[in-house]
Formats: sequence, structure tokens, C-alpha cells
Amino acid sequence: MAEPAGQVTVTYYGHCAFLWETSQGARVLVDPYRNREDRYWFTRKFPSIPCDLGLITHAHFDHDAADRLPETASLLRMPGEVSYRDFSVRGIGDLHSNPRGNTPNFPNVMFRFEAGGLRFLHIGDNRADWPGDVAESVGEVDVLMVTVDDSNHLLTYREVDSLIDRLSPKVVIPMHYQIPGLVPDSAGLLPPDGWLATHPGVKRLGHHSALFSGADLPGNTEIWVFDPSPESLAASLTSP
Repeated sequence: MAEPAGQVTVTYYGHCAFLWETSQGARVLVDPYRNREDRYWFTRKFPSIPCDLGLITHAHFDHDAADRLPETASLLRMPGEVSYRDFSVRGIGDLHSNPRGNTPNFPNVMFRFEAGGLRFLHIGDNRADWPGDVAESVGEVDVLMVTVDDSNHLLTYREVDSLIDRLSPKVVIPMHYQIPGLVPDSAGLLPPDGWLATHPGVKRLGHHSALFSGADLPGNTEIWVFDPSPESLAASLTSP
């Protein structure tokens, strides 16, 4: 059951990391990132972000820096349902995208959030062709966080567009793309600019956070492009 209408602030920390803050003070962080010895994707350590819940969609290094969560935070990385203050979470188990055939049947959890009367879906690195039971569990979505970049690292443009067509969200937020000062060219990701050019209604916020309320959602689907939080760019340097 959705909470009564209210306001939710969403802050972007780069890659697939977002923080939700509700009117009752719940703070939920998804997919903090790290480097691996053989995979240097981030020039900065993930910043220290206060939160009550930490959610991890899957066990790949660029999503699972659980060690960067506060000691007091609860961690969820499996399918299931959790409620905290005015925030509810549904973890929906499915599979990681597999464009190069090297991650067959790798588990991924999409997280569906309800807060302030709004429904958010963060897909992690999920595939686009969900089976019927997964689609039923996802249900209706107001705000979609989806992986898209011009290298088609995880999903093709057509797959991303198919998700938007299926869910009809009011707001689409791109994630998992190259960000100057945080994600180096060597990671192999690209910006999402080519995909953005194929869509009307692109809104570059020029900021790292946005306030969401049901009354202020656009009438037609818009794509909102966040800047990464200054905290993510000011965090400690990492070494290759």
C-alpha cells in the first residue's frame, strides 16, 4: 500500500548510486560502488553517506561497496519486502543482462520503492525481457532508474525504450554511464547523449538532487539527467 502523498528527495552519487530521503526522515541508499583489483572504474572512493537502509542489487563490484555503508545501516541484497517509517521496499529477483554471453543466469534484484505516494523502480543491471511474474511484481511505476549509455554496455536503446513503453513512467532517470571526474574513459562506458538525442522531453537538471511529489510529476514522460553529487567527486582518490 502506497503511503499518503508527500515529498521524497532523491540524490544521485554517480553510476547507479542513489539516496532516497522521505518526509519522516527515512534515508535509503542503493548500489554504492567500488573498484576491483583488475577493474578500475572509479577515480574516487564512494563517499560516506548517512543512511538507515543500504540496498545492493547484485554482487558486481560497481554496485556492492557494502563496506562503505554506516555500521548502523541495515543491508538488503535479496528479494523480499521491508518497511521503514514511511518507506517500503520490494526486492524483485530476476537476472542480470547478458549482452556478451558471459554472465548467464547471474542474479539481480530490482528494487521497487513506495514513499510519499510515489512508486520508484531501480533496475540494477537487470535484463529487459522480464517474465510475467516479475512484471506483475513490478506493477505500475512513476519513476524509473534505468541503465543506458552509448556503448550499449548492458541494454540496447531498443531494450531501454521497451521498458519505458511497458511501464509508462512519468520520469526516467538514466544511470550506469561515463561521468567525467568519476568514471574514466578506460572503464569503457560512454555518456548517454546519443540515446538522449532520440527522445523529446529531456530535462538536464544541472543539480544532483530533486524533490519528487505526486502533484508535480509531469503529464508526459520526461527524462531527467542528474549531475553527480559534489560529495562523490570530492571523495578520496583511489589508485589503479
